[in-house]
Order: sequence, then structure tokens, then C-alpha cells
Amino acid sequence: MDFTQFCGWHNNPTAVKAIKAMQPHAVFSAASDSIGTTGSGLGKRALLYEFMYKALNGKQNVKTRFQKIGDCVSQGAALAVDILRAWGVVVEGREWVAETATEPIYALSRVEIGKGALGSGDGSVGAWAAEAVRQYGTLVRIPYGSFDLSEYNPARASQWGMPRAGLPDVLEPYAREHLVRSVTQVRTWTEFCDAIHSGYPVTIASNQGFTETRDSQGFAKPSGTWAHQMCATAYDDLSARKGGLIQNSWGAWNSGPIAYDQPEGSFWADKAVIERMLAAEDSWAFSDYEGFPAKKMNLGDFI
Repeated sequence: MDFTQFCGWHNNPTAVKAIKAMQPHAVFSAASDSIGTTGSGLGKRALLYEFMYKALNGKQNVKTRFQKIGDCVSQGAALAVDILRAWGVVVEGREWVAETATEPIYALSRVEIGKGALGSGDGSVGAWAAEAVRQYGTLVRIPYGSFDLSEYNPARASQWGMPRAGLPDVLEPYAREHLVRSVTQVRTWTEFCDAIHSGYPVTIASNQGFTETRDSQGFAKPSGTWAHQMCATAYDDLSARKGGLIQNSWGAWNSGPIAYDQPEGSFWADKAVIERMLAAEDSWAFSDYEGFPAKKMNLGDFI
């Protein structure tokens, strides 16, 4: 299958700059400086996806996303939200209802935030999705009145993403009940490590593509061009080979050995590759708090 048909990230530095200017902390280092954690993630490892396994009672219960149009930006953002919710289930005893619906994020990012600037073609901007979940909120895969979001519906995503459509007004109050409280840009390896080590997943958007086969350590080699957003849910700055774990939204699209029981469809990318991806400057840490305080991250404490 030609997976590049699902690549729908638009590289729009002007839009990113505008969203960045709206945030109390423009970049993660500014947020971490305020709580004294800059560099706290270096020389360590954190696997946020393990909280999903725990919240859903096992890896086998975690769905592997499989997009069917170029809505990758909303797919990556939705997974980041799910990681935050899983942490809340495990650590704070919140209820897991269902996974985050992607169609509302797609619509909100393109229309309410992006003002229909992308016309009728597929795709969105990472910054727009980050601001959409912060300003308008999120919905999960359950029915809301006459709108049943229980299953992924690419036709609905396309329809709601049209320039004069957007998320139906009747759904906006439900979405605002579940806001992502803070977002901030992640630009460097140190910020990347600090964010994930502190419990905050990172959406990662760039033009970097990868092979479909993982090597003996679970890493994929950089290959080709993808205008694509995914979600980073783990990092390893402890091992000799440093890298970040990226979860894709193409189902079981790749194969090969895995490390640390990583999720289906994911792959590790080397530190230098992650740094190149972050240099596109449209990668964002999501927080369910006002700001980015360090979270309790030892899963063993909660098992």
C-alpha cells in the first residue's frame, strides 16, 4: 500500500508562529524553566505508552489507529490526548470512557482555528490541532445525541473539515468539558526528553519518512519523504543508542523486532533523526494541567 496518500501535514511556519505567540509558554524549555526541570529527562528513559496498557488492562486492548484520508494531524493529536487520559486513569483514578475521536480535532483544526485556509484538500497544521484541543476541547468515541462518533468515519472528517463546515455547534459544549489545558512547542532533543520524562506526549510533524522494517533494536531507518504528523510516546536517553518512540496511525503497517514491548505500528527513531524532525518546528507537547509540572512516572508504584 502507498501510505504516503495518508500524509496530510501542511508545513506552515506563519501559522505555527501565530499559535506559538498565543501560548503562556512558547516553548517547552520556558515551561520547564519555571518549575526547575530543564534537562531533567537527559540520561533517562520513559515509556508513556505503558500507561495505556495499564489503563486498558493490557496491550491487547489498545486499538491501533488506521487513518483512511490525509487526517494524520488529528490522529497524532488524538493519541497524545489518549496518553494524557491514560495517565489520569492509572494515577488519579479517572474513568476511561473511550479513545479520543479524531474527526472533531480535524474539523476544529482546519475550520475553527485554520479558518478554512486549506480549502477542500486533505490535511492540517500541527499547531492548529494543538490549539484546537486547547481552545475547543475533545470528544471521545461515543454517541452524542444524533451524532455517533463510536467508530472512525473518514467521510465525516472530510465533510466537517470543509471550509464553511467545522464541528457542529451542538457538539462544542461537550468538547469544552474535556480541554487540553496547555500546549507548547518542542524544538530540541532536551525539550523532547524533558517533556516525555515529565509525562507529556509530543506530537511530531515533519517531512521525514521511514522504512517499513524495524532493525534488531526496533528502530526504523529514515527513508523518503512524508508530510506527516505522528505522536512520540517514549524516549531513551539512557541506552548507548538514544532515540524516540513514534506511534503511527497506519495500523500494522511495519514489521520487525521490537523493544520495551512497544505498541503495534510504532518504531524507534535515532536521536539525530528526531532532532531533524523537531527542526521543522511544528511539534507540540500536550498537558492536562495549566503548565507542565513534573508527573509521577514510576508505573511500578501503581501496579
